[in-house]
Amino acid sequence: MKEALISLILPLTVLCPLVLAVAMAPNAARSTVARLAPWVPLPALLLAVLAPSNLSLSLPWLLLGTRLALVNDTARLFLLFTALLWLLSGIYARAYFSGQQGIHRFFVYFLLSMTGNIGLILAQDLTSFYLFFTLMSFASYGLVVHERSSLSLHAGRIYIILVVIGEVALFSALVLATTATKSTEFHLVRQGLAQAESRDLIMLLALIGFGIKAGVLGLHMWLPLAHPVAPTPASAVLSGAMIKAGLLGWLQLLPLGEVMLLQWGEAYITLGLAAAFYGVLVGLTQRDPKTLLAYSSISQMGILTMAVGLGLMSPAAYPVILPVITLYALHHGLSKGALFLGVGVIRACSGAKRRRVWLAMWLPALALAGAPLTSGMAAKFLLKAQIGNAPDTWVLVLQTLLPASGVATALLVGRCLILLHQPRTGDSGNHSARGLVWPWALLVTAVAVLPWWFVPETPERWIHAAFTASLWPVLLGAVLAIAAVGWRARLVRSRERVDGQLSTRYLMPQIPPGDILVPMSRWMTPALTHVCRLAEERLPTRREVLLSSLKKTWSNMHWQGLLATIESSLSHWPTALVILVLLGLLAAALAIIA
Repeated sequence: MKEALISLILPLTVLCPLVLAVAMAPNAARSTVARLAPWVPLPALLLAVLAPSNLSLSLPWLLLGTRLALVNDTARLFLLFTALLWLLSGIYARAYFSGQQGIHRFFVYFLLSMTGNIGLILAQDLTSFYLFFTLMSFASYGLVVHERSSLSLHAGRIYIILVVIGEVALFSALVLATTATKSTEFHLVRQGLAQAESRDLIMLLALIGFGIKAGVLGLHMWLPLAHPVAPTPASAVLSGAMIKAGLLGWLQLLPLGEVMLLQWGEAYITLGLAAAFYGVLVGLTQRDPKTLLAYSSISQMGILTMAVGLGLMSPAAYPVILPVITLYALHHGLSKGALFLGVGVIRACSGAKRRRVWLAMWLPALALAGAPLTSGMAAKFLLKAQIGNAPDTWVLVLQTLLPASGVATALLVGRCLILLHQPRTGDSGNHSARGLVWPWALLVTAVAVLPWWFVPETPERWIHAAFTASLWPVLLGAVLAIAAVGWRARLVRSRERVDGQLSTRYLMPQIPPGDILVPMSRWMTPALTHVCRLAEERLPTRREVLLSSLKKTWSNMHWQGLLATIESSLSHWPTALVILVLLGLLAAALAIIA
């Protein structure tokens, strides 16, 4: 009886949010659906906690054959923190949008994005994974542009451009992988991809397609634009859960543990380490806490990208590296979700309550920095323990840069706490603080407790070494942060003596959110303007020349011989192919007429 009930939960995890999103269409049902929407992730949460490891659902009639399953602990943990984040963010959203007109529109996109996010974790074949991934990517556009402001529409435009690029790359990768391996099942594709001739092209396309979602350096521009303008509960799931879809895609598709791919491993490690420091350096210049947290996500996902590179280099050690990657994803998802929701809580509070919330924000902040006795300490120490599996040329580099990234992260979260401590005009009174506090408080509690249940090794063996190794980066980061604050205060006082008034300007120049997108736009805008001008000036002339040439060719065409050749060719083609060609020509003609 118990097994039957659990088996029933599996399809409900995907169907419930999808059905409720469709049920939002009739006006009469919207209020009821909006009340139910936050609780939709409960089946997925129950599935992650109660389901046996061999639970699966096969639907051979759907797409090219769909299989949903919890095949290992990686899928279980991804489902656990993803469902928990969607659940608490949904409850938070009910209070966040209390009394606002846009709550129903928000929950439509929220439910559709949730369907895709949960579905891709359960999908064990390329086709259904791609379907859920695409649904999540396009539906989350509605979350980014929800406010309909100029900034949110700009962020949405950049986001959707990158999504389309990523979808084309990902679709190409999956088609090539299916062709090369003659299968759509992930476990068979991974095995076949190890020796496939098109392996490198598939891996390049997967790096782009999944890398856009994972915030790989150079493909990250949407993150710092989308997070500040999206509603706070949307930011929490974007950064805590949906960004991990790119990571999970790599884990599912790449031939990790099958073959040593030294050059690809080096590429992933290089990109990951570059993102880890780049995200911190740009994030330190930001003045909006949500923008800063977006750059923190780029930095932390860089660490996970580096860990994937380590797995590509060391196939024999991958079974040990994978649980560490999963633990790090769990730790980061919960911590970042708590920080984003906490930003909204602080802005809704004032006085002593605001100070208490700010003090509680130290827990996820310290966990993100890897402070002693936090989940970050466990995740980072166990990741550092895998450095020995890298080739000798990389061991010293990783032993130096990983602790340095911990110092950098400590600086960044210190900057975040300073920004949150500063009162902002209009922070209080926008939302119901009572409804916001308790889902956020539950998530903070999960940050403190949940990751320790899934540590892959017995903590007693390494807890003392981890405590020492995690203490000095955080202390050094704190010292540097305090020194920077003191230096700033000293310069402001000196400026006050010179100018006779207090300067409120930041001494560090702010890099615009989107960073490299700004110079790219400045370069591309004149180029596109020049192209448009040339098109306006020269295209009519070229069009007349082309039409004249076509008319001349048409009049000189030997139609009788041409028709005889076409008839002879068509006689050798299958009838179905002829019909397809004719349909294609008809569609092209209709498109031209339209």
